[in-house]
Amino acid sequence: MIKEYLKGKVSEEELKKVIRSFEIIGDVVIINLPDEIMHLKDLVVEAILSKHRHVKTILRKIGEVSGEFRIARYEVLYGGETETIAKEFGCRFLVDPTKVYYSSRLSSERERIAKMVKEGERVLVMFAGVGPYAIVIARLAKPKEVIGIELNPRAVEYFRKNVKMNKVEDIVKVYEGDVREVVPKLEGTFDRILMPAPYSAENFVYLIRDKIKKGGFVHYYTFASEEEEKILQKKVKELFKKQGMIVDVLNIRECGSFAPRVYRYVLDLKVVDFVWL
Repeated sequence: MIKEYLKGKVSEEELKKVIRSFEIIGDVVIINLPDEIMHLKDLVVEAILSKHRHVKTILRKIGEVSGEFRIARYEVLYGGETETIAKEFGCRFLVDPTKVYYSSRLSSERERIAKMVKEGERVLVMFAGVGPYAIVIARLAKPKEVIGIELNPRAVEYFRKNVKMNKVEDIVKVYEGDVREVVPKLEGTFDRILMPAPYSAENFVYLIRDKIKKGGFVHYYTFASEEEEKILQKKVKELFKKQGMIVDVLNIRECGSFAPRVYRYVLDLKVVDFVWL
């Protein structure tokens, strides 16, 4: 859409450097605009506003997701108000992408997981952010309880507001803190555990050994290159075995890209047995 708008207005060389896709979160747009064509920013803003008149702010991504709060860095190209309400599958999420991690591109993945949740399940969402996984599961499935844990205080604030806004207070429980401290203190076990932190999930597998039921499910997210995809199943099974869990890999699914030829994958795992370490 941006390329079509710019055609004839800029040179072919400049046009080649324009990144076609962008992300819309509520009425905030996030784009990647290379330094070499920053002089085209006004035209790019015009292109977006010509098709998306509801947009109030356009952000340029200037730094990848990083740090313990998993936040990217942005600069404002248009507007200024960065707090917005994102909508997906009948749920509403108050969010500020400059202060918390949230991606609308994972909405179909959240719906997919929710459809797998059986009635009466007890679900744990680690690295819960502003609550999209927990709330979508609570709204689209019939779990007994969903516990979400998040470290970023600002994300926890939004998470609590979103639980109320989506009227799932009786199902979703919000815990603020480090999963390494919170998970061991949780009572009982879970039917399903989500680990949606591809940057570092492997460092936290040890936490779920005593919290997942035998026969329970783990949704494990990670980054891998195209070459690594072939050995990903074996690598993850070995990782879990080292932490005392024998798992079957039910499904491996690519759910977004991170860098050229590097993708986000989710592995749907079933814990079939435990081993003593």
